[in-house]
Amino acid sequence: LPEFEGKKFQNVAKEGFSIDGNTEAAKARKAEITEKYDPLIKWLGEDALKDHILRAEISERLTNSPCALITSKFGWTANMQRIIQSQTHSKTQDMQRDYYLNQKKSLEINPRHPLIKELLRRVEDNPADETAKDMALMMYNTATLRSGYMLKDTVNFAEHIEKMMRQTLGVDADEAVEEEEELPEEDTPEEAEDEEEEEFEDEEEEVKDETHDEL
Repeated sequence: LPEFEGKKFQNVAKEGFSIDGNTEAAKARKAEITEKYDPLIKWLGEDALKDHILRAEISERLTNSPCALITSKFGWTANMQRIIQSQTHSKTQDMQRDYYLNQKKSLEINPRHPLIKELLRRVEDNPADETAKDMALMMYNTATLRSGYMLKDTVNFAEHIEKMMRQTLGVDADEAVEEEEELPEEDTPEEAEDEEEEEFEDEEEEVKDETHDEL
């Protein structure tokens, strides 16, 4: 069923999704927003996230989220990827499968979100801002999870979260974990038995000595 009452169905997880339609007013508004956010779009696609995304673009589908990962029209959605990866009888070396699993996605940004607005301001002020790059990478990782995809580098993501928690709680980034105190060594059962035997032998010798003295 491709359409209902003259309205075509669209996949919200794939590119090409449009709510505003192709009216002149919608085109003019999108062109205006795209021009405003062009520095951020180029910075994300060519600098901060060039190794992670295919491109960045303005979103029509987002309301509360700052960004989302969107697959191509013929790419696999997150749900499809989970289904394919869960198949136990799939080939180990499948070039087509690996191609779709490793295919880069587009990053759609929400121009109304305060985080995106702040990121635009920082990029316009200083494209080399390290804080902006860190936040862009964090947005990409959270968008990956929100869109239903798996993170490739979970260790780096966890370290990034810990870094943010240290900053929020006022803990120095270089403060190391306190070393654990070493517990006193305990005797093994065999050593304990040997000590008991030695004590028993010592007591026997003392008794013999006392008996000899009395005689």
